[in-house]
Formats: sequence, C-alpha cells, structure tokens
Amino acid sequence: MSQLLYLLLVLPACFAAPSDIVRPCPYSNYECIRRNLAANSYCNPQVSNYIPSQYSINAFPFETPFFNASNVDNNLIIRNHNKCLVSEFFYNLSTNNAVLAIRCRGLVFQSTRKLVQHYPQAEDVIYTYDYSGTYPEIIITVNLKPANPMNICRVKAFAYVTTLPIYNIDPKDQSTQNFLSTDLSYLNIFEREAADDRANELIRYFVNSYLCNFGCDF
Repeated sequence: MSQLLYLLLVLPACFAAPSDIVRPCPYSNYECIRRNLAANSYCNPQVSNYIPSQYSINAFPFETPFFNASNVDNNLIIRNHNKCLVSEFFYNLSTNNAVLAIRCRGLVFQSTRKLVQHYPQAEDVIYTYDYSGTYPEIIITVNLKPANPMNICRVKAFAYVTTLPIYNIDPKDQSTQNFLSTDLSYLNIFEREAADDRANELIRYFVNSYLCNFGCDF
C-alpha cells in the first residue's frame, strides 16, 4: 500500500471530497489515470488510444433472469463506443478501493436477436427479431481492490441505464410479433439487464484501449 499512498499524496486532488476520498486526476487526464493504474497493478501503460467508431461481435449472449429468458445478439454492431468518457475516478483510503466509471452517450447496438423463452416443466420457445437501440446515456462502474492487485479483468462491472433507448424492432415471424406486442411495460427492466451483461466488455475494452492494458480477453 505504500506505493499507492505515495502516489495519492504527490498528486494533488482535483475536487473537494471527504478526507478518505482522493481524486488524484482530472477525469480528462488519461495519462494521470494511467500512471495511477499502472503503479497499483500489472497493467501495461502502452495503449492503442483507439476504439473504432463501429465494430461488430459475431455473437453476444446475455441473460434476462427477470423474464426467464436467454438471449443472443447475432452479428452485433456497436457504434460510438469510442465516444465514452471517464466520469469518475477516486481512491477510498479507508477501504483501499478505487472506483472507476465511464459515461457513454449515444451508444448504438444493432443485431439479429434470438430470444429463448424458458417455461417451468415445458419446452423452450425461440423468437427472433432484428433490433436497433440508441442509448442516450449509460454509466458503467467498476470497483477495483489493490489486494488483487487491481485487475479490471477480474471484477464485475455495473451498468446504469439512465434513460431508456430509442429502439426499432422488426419481428421475423408472426409468433415473434405476437410475443413482443403483448406487454412493453417491463422494457426498462429488460434493457437494464441486457446492459448489465454488456458492461464488462464495454468498460474493459475502453480501459485497455485508452487507460492501461490489463490484457483482458473480451
């Protein structure tokens, strides 16, 4: 811990905070954040500083347990990931934890989605539809413990969807259309569960590309 405390003392805090909370860097100073992360982990400070404005993933599975459903986004296209920004970075000296968060505005997800609906003591039913959603804002947060040492590849990220996405859905068949049109009142829960499963990949790709390379396999 002496190395961590030394870094926090020599780098002036940028914002007023409780005595145990230290923010060593302006959020826009990625070089400063990089030095802090590298000093308290095994991450490589040599980064690409690049995420394409659009990229694709062949298949991205995720669970929505509230709905007893499993999902796969096939040919998932992600846009505007490169526009995410660091929105929080601090150390809590009393817990020896660090908190890092990014704010992503205008993220777009587009895919052909397979939804597998599970039923108790019954056969699964599969629905397929084209999906495109634009998220006004998602905040993704991780808690990093120096004892690991700090390793973003080993911690679970949390995604908070501040506003429901603007979306378009194109059912592939009549049964899917009937299923999707029954009740949209729980859409906020579905989107929050979907975003939470995407959170790990999104923040790890961002951190490994812009802040410090932890070597995550995402």
